[in-house]
Amino acid sequence: MKLSIPLKDIMIAPGKRFDPAEYTEQDVITRIKKLYGVIAEVMDIVIDGGMAHIEFRDATPEKFAEAMKKLAKGVDEAGKSRLPEALKLFQEVLAVIPENVAARRNMAKVYLEQGKLEKAKQHLQECLQIDPKDAWSYVMLGNIYVNNEGNLDVAAFYYEKCLEHHPKDAMVLTNYAGLMTQKREFQKAEILFKKAIKIQDVPNAYYGLALLYQMAGEVDASKSVLETMFVRIPQQTLPREYEGIYAEAQNLYRELSKEKKH
Repeated sequence: MKLSIPLKDIMIAPGKRFDPAEYTEQDVITRIKKLYGVIAEVMDIVIDGGMAHIEFRDATPEKFAEAMKKLAKGVDEAGKSRLPEALKLFQEVLAVIPENVAARRNMAKVYLEQGKLEKAKQHLQECLQIDPKDAWSYVMLGNIYVNNEGNLDVAAFYYEKCLEHHPKDAMVLTNYAGLMTQKREFQKAEILFKKAIKIQDVPNAYYGLALLYQMAGEVDASKSVLETMFVRIPQQTLPREYEGIYAEAQNLYRELSKEKKH
């Protein structure tokens, strides 16, 4: 497997990018290998034109196929809340394919569910070292820094980095809009929610925008957003993962209707 990563996309710490300007080529390679940790043992690096060209030494086809089966089984085990079993399978995958982002990200999810935040963050950072365009690693890191650490500035860094690579990802825009609401940057939050809705009918974006208008005392605008959501996204068409947010939207609509009567 070969990757070409802009040096500017390599991060050395949460919210901090790597600046190679004052380093020699060998210094850059040494620094990158240190960042990649154990993964560096199976990779070759060439620096050229502001890019790090990384080649991983491939596993045999048989070992690769076996590892991918373990990855699928690990995801299934994690979905059934059998976390130790899932973790063991993901570790076995990475022993064969250390550059596999899906296994590393799913391992981070397990650690997060176990409350092991530092390990979760470490594996997500490693995902981004391997693939700086991996949207879900950015989102998970952003969510950790918002929900678990209350560090809104570092969270914003990850959402912004993700949007550099995925400017039309409605869920990332929605998450970032929610963060801007928390930071009380309401105008920016409104723009982001509306942009997300224009791209895709995401219940979270409608609900977030409706809450934003409620906070501003704009009851009619808030109700209008929810009414639009109910028309565009019939409840029976929703995937299960959105049932909770849809119920919250319905509760908000009832609350707004009572406010309007008074």
